[in-house]
Amino acid sequence: MFAEERQRRIADLVSEAGRVSVTDLAADFDITTETVRRDLAALEKAGSLQRVHGGAVPCRPHSLEELTFDDREIHNLDEKTTIAQSALSLLDETMSISLDGGTTCAAFARAIAHEAHERRSAGQAPRQLRVITNSLSVIDSLAGAPGVEIFVLPGRFRPVTRAMVGPQTIAAIDGHRVDLAVLGTNGLGDDGVSTPDHDEAATKSAFVNSGRKVVVLADSAKFGAVSLVRFAALDQIDVLITDAVPGEPMSTHLENAEVEVVAP
Repeated sequence: MFAEERQRRIADLVSEAGRVSVTDLAADFDITTETVRRDLAALEKAGSLQRVHGGAVPCRPHSLEELTFDDREIHNLDEKTTIAQSALSLLDETMSISLDGGTTCAAFARAIAHEAHERRSAGQAPRQLRVITNSLSVIDSLAGAPGVEIFVLPGRFRPVTRAMVGPQTIAAIDGHRVDLAVLGTNGLGDDGVSTPDHDEAATKSAFVNSGRKVVVLADSAKFGAVSLVRFAALDQIDVLITDAVPGEPMSTHLENAEVEVVAP
């Protein structure tokens, strides 16, 4: 196999798995570890991956990078729609849920509203849901949805996430114990979930602490990504709903933390 073809395959493996080791690549391609390191160096120089101790991971944005809500909403839209549909299976006929300011949570809100209207049109009783949220996008999607009561959290408005954050928001969240806390994330690493902004992270942590069951919605592009502030460890998460089964070592970290993974 020519070096160029091998390097393309290595780049594909890194993209799919989220992390690869030098020793595994050497065994897979029947080459020396020195050759693997040269390949990784060439791929890093080309911007195809990022070398780390013992292997490589996909190129990631820096820990402070935060795209606008509109930019994030259209990114991986099909994957987020799939995740939102899967999340409907967690809903009971009557329950309280919280939804934070993530774009995948906004997709989930749209799925809830669509199902509620479909049920009403089919002559079926809609679910009876009380939704506690800090997200204007969630409010927009659920306004007028049959069977949905919305409790709007106060706080400082962050345009980049279209959500309320800060001490007032956290105090209001702390007064609730919802059946299901549903959150998005900027990054999903081996030590937990993270986001770039301190106030956003503190608000998300409050959501995590308020939920009897905690669900994270994250497309596979978040695997291995790490933002500045961790808002929950993996063992604080009950369910991860995603669009692809995580590869190693992420799958082992999730299993050790007893996180249920829901993926197609």
